[in-house]
Amino acid sequence: MVVGVTATLWTGCTDAVAPTTGGVGNVRAITATTGPDPDPDGYSVSVDGGSGRAIEANGALTITGLSVGDHQVRLDGAAENCKVGGDNRRTVSVVAAGTEDIAFAVACISLTGSAAFASVSAGYFYSCGVNTDGVAYCWGSNAYGQLGDGSTIDRPTPAVVAGGLTFTLVSAGVGTTCGLTTGSRAYCWGDGYGPTPVAVAGGISFVAITVGKQHVCGLTAEGGGYCWGDNWLGALGTGDAASSATPALVAGGLTFTSLSAGWYYTCGVTMGGTAYCWGVDGALGFSATEVCDWDEPTQGPLMCSRRPAAVEGGLSLALIGTGEGFTCGLTPDGAAYCWGSYPESGSVNPVPVPGGLTFAGVGVAAQRGCGVATGGSAHCWGWIPVAPYQGAFTAAPTAVPGGLTFATISVGWYHSCGVTPNGTAYCWGGNANGELGNGSQTSSIIPVKVAGQP
Repeated sequence: MVVGVTATLWTGCTDAVAPTTGGVGNVRAITATTGPDPDPDGYSVSVDGGSGRAIEANGALTITGLSVGDHQVRLDGAAENCKVGGDNRRTVSVVAAGTEDIAFAVACISLTGSAAFASVSAGYFYSCGVNTDGVAYCWGSNAYGQLGDGSTIDRPTPAVVAGGLTFTLVSAGVGTTCGLTTGSRAYCWGDGYGPTPVAVAGGISFVAITVGKQHVCGLTAEGGGYCWGDNWLGALGTGDAASSATPALVAGGLTFTSLSAGWYYTCGVTMGGTAYCWGVDGALGFSATEVCDWDEPTQGPLMCSRRPAAVEGGLSLALIGTGEGFTCGLTPDGAAYCWGSYPESGSVNPVPVPGGLTFAGVGVAAQRGCGVATGGSAHCWGWIPVAPYQGAFTAAPTAVPGGLTFATISVGWYHSCGVTPNGTAYCWGGNANGELGNGSQTSSIIPVKVAGQP
């Protein structure tokens, strides 16, 4: 429906093509946007299929020098949460030396709707989450299309993942994001896939999915581990060096209960509680013996394990998290152990995280671990921020400031996110690309509420 607007809505923008004399006239496109969370990038107006011209969410654009007669004016670029009233293509009759107005009414709904967040995943300068209605959202850096909204534009607030799919979870990586639908099908977007979700080939049903540096792994209901993507340093665990565009079975015949993909390596926990890792050496929990490549900067070999091998130390683990040369696991009674570049001097084998806390969950990225302790308080250790993009190493868990209670937590490279028991999402840390999701680019070491929530 076309609505009337007044001059107070116009920001004013004129694109001169030719003087309005003789048999030419003008068209003035007007946009009136209502509702929460309008697209800050505005829209695009085109005439008769020509090049689009930028117009603000509440603005006006005069296109001059059009021949007398009928022309088709089109408005494009509305975000997934914004809908144009009526048809986004309108026909207007241009008269000589006149200016014809054509108005587009755009209505936007809340980015996250009324549903609570079920989970969030913090990646490399971006974040994603799924609400309890199964709608997936992403925000932050979008250079590879990893937000899944069909663009490569950074978003400081949640953008709806395109395609209308219903998700149970999403996993944010470095430039690739993957998710599982309610039908247990895997979809990925971003680096290697494009800016909208693409079904993962192979037809395998998964119950969990995890995204690493340049590879992805999925877990089936039967406990089978499958990985795909880059296998330069053995991250797929197939026993060879071949990369794969489709899910490939992890070697060894192991039955897993959880998997975690990290920076060129992967770890998993089996039914019996034994942890296995494979890929590049450094945080595998054992010393790899295979030379997989040559490191030019150090002029030394890059060691790896192309097949799963058990983490040394004999610990029984319930779950495991991987980062960049930094791995942590939780025992069934909630005790945290880490290895790799932890402690600061590094350890091949798991060492206990001091402090005496017990955790219900743990997240790892880069060289930092975070966990939700009994009672819901969040704590982090390793390389933790003391100021935006500035950090210091601490072996003992440090409480996240702000006093919030969390149900789950996820760790990105320079930021973290968590969901409270009532389903509210918060993020904290660096925010150069809008990865905190609060509509700004201001970093915060105190958790801030992700925009668009009730």
